[in-house]
Amino acid sequence: MEQKPSAIQQLVWFQSGPPRLELTEEGSFLCLYLNGIMQSKMNQLAPAATLSAHLGPILFSLQQFKPDAVLQLGLGGGDINRFVTTVLPNTQLLTVELSQVVIDTYQRFFCLKGKEELVALPAQDFLQNNQQQWPFVIWDIYPLFEGWQPAMQKTLEQRGTIWINLSQPEYQQQLEALLTERSYQCHQAEGYLNLVYEINSLTGK
Repeated sequence: MEQKPSAIQQLVWFQSGPPRLELTEEGSFLCLYLNGIMQSKMNQLAPAATLSAHLGPILFSLQQFKPDAVLQLGLGGGDINRFVTTVLPNTQLLTVELSQVVIDTYQRFFCLKGKEELVALPAQDFLQNNQQQWPFVIWDIYPLFEGWQPAMQKTLEQRGTIWINLSQPEYQQQLEALLTERSYQCHQAEGYLNLVYEINSLTGK
């Protein structure tokens, strides 16, 4: 996670919230802050290239597996969306995002108009009614909501590869207590608080 720099940047757009959304232009970069925490930093000269180092393992995994469908829980500034719709244009991408304002902001400023579906719904509601098995799942929800563990357990019912971007490392112990039935690796990028968990697929078992 990156805090908003104290130096004044060119303010492009502001939404008082909740959540509080700020869009700033910093040179060629367009930056989205949610409640003071950077959600996305997009180079307007190369919008499909992510500048968030902690997402590197997820993007590498996407390129390696080339899944035919991806479920993403949490949108942010849409780094994953721009990558998938550009690099994997034949992949079905469904993003579930709690806030319609966040979706509107993404579509207005960060979207590359690729093939994707966005749904404004709490993740727990979607997971409770979801009947589909997704080969690739990304959990990228910040901040974690009250009672997130049952929703995480529903996510872990997916048999495909699951990635969890834990932006609040104080919940590491609670998360790992839910992962006892799955093999996993934890990735961390230098300079980031984020813990990125790769939960291995059960498809072959």
